[in-house]
Amino acid sequence: MNTKILPILFISLLILVSCNSAKKKENNTNTETKNKLSFESRQLVDDARWWWAVTIGDVTNDGLQDIVFIDFNSSGGYLAYKKGQKETGFWEEVRIADEPPTGGTFASGDLETGDMDNDGDVDVLAVKHTGEWDDAGAEAELFWYQNPEWKAYPIGTVPDAVKDLSLADFNNDGKLDLAVLTFDENTLSIFQQNDDKSFTRVQFLNVKNLHEGMDVGDVDGDGDIDILATGYCFYNPGNNLTQEWKIESIDEKWHNQTGDWSQNATKHFCADLDGDGKVEVFISHSERNAYPVSWYKRTENGWEENVVIDSLSSCHTLQVFDFDLDGDYDVLAGSNAHRAVNIGKTEFPVLIFLNDGTNQNWTPLKIADGGIYNGRVADFEGDGDFDVFRLPGHEAKDYYMLENKIK
Repeated sequence: MNTKILPILFISLLILVSCNSAKKKENNTNTETKNKLSFESRQLVDDARWWWAVTIGDVTNDGLQDIVFIDFNSSGGYLAYKKGQKETGFWEEVRIADEPPTGGTFASGDLETGDMDNDGDVDVLAVKHTGEWDDAGAEAELFWYQNPEWKAYPIGTVPDAVKDLSLADFNNDGKLDLAVLTFDENTLSIFQQNDDKSFTRVQFLNVKNLHEGMDVGDVDGDGDIDILATGYCFYNPGNNLTQEWKIESIDEKWHNQTGDWSQNATKHFCADLDGDGKVEVFISHSERNAYPVSWYKRTENGWEENVVIDSLSSCHTLQVFDFDLDGDYDVLAGSNAHRAVNIGKTEFPVLIFLNDGTNQNWTPLKIADGGIYNGRVADFEGDGDFDVFRLPGHEAKDYYMLENKIK
């Protein structure tokens, strides 16, 4: 053998051993991370009243997430937030508004926060309505409240109770716009924000069986944010939002139901699972039994379904985050306890489905019992992991945080 080749072979062998060792170490780290994923429950609130509209955001700009809510959604109430704190004990309540600027009450099935005026702090959306249980068909008025003075700005109206709200810059002009899904009129409204903080409705779409479940994301990778609602995809036409939004069914089983108020009630969540710049869409049924938790990918041949779990009753929470910090997305899903018991269920697990990295195999990890309703996920204290905010059911008085202890 040529003696000049020996040093090269030796160096190559060292590199190979080093790479294998690094890979083994990485695999061990991922395994250890998954094995040590655990959550510690903390009660934050004991006086929740019909908190159907809840979101999480750092309203106080102190680095801690706050709970923003509408109280007494069934028949109308006030708009407020609970101030986040690291100390144990109940969180302090701060009212944003006792009533809307035009009088009446607040009520909604959803709530969102965002920097509406691009001044660096978190503003709050609000919906004026009498409440689903009083008159679901009554017209709803939309406002946003400017932080910190909490001055109200009108957005517009929709024909009945609001089920879902989504904020996004749909026309890429640097300002947040708004999509609104209503309860029983099958409508999707898109409001574009103007330069003077006012809004103009640019789309009013009426689509069969639209009802509940909405999220936003770039499905086709064209740089525009699309809307996913009740098993439909609404494709953004680009900068001119008044142009046609093409509508495509993802899977008809999410919007072909008949019967009572529980028909076509879903949850949606968008996430780019494979890093190709195109979001996949997770869907569950929020009210009925025998529906899966699935995710869908748009392919050349249409929408391809992938099942996370075959059946999860009244799955009213669906969130997708990297809970175990191993570099891929996991799925939080769980039953609304107070609905599930009405359809004959006796167990109401709160589950995280751990992704093995292939997006095909999901290992369930139970993190709580007793149900979860409209659960939200956020990094509460900014330590780099994701915590779970939990109301056990739609009638619950107590509100909890499941604090992620992985870090």
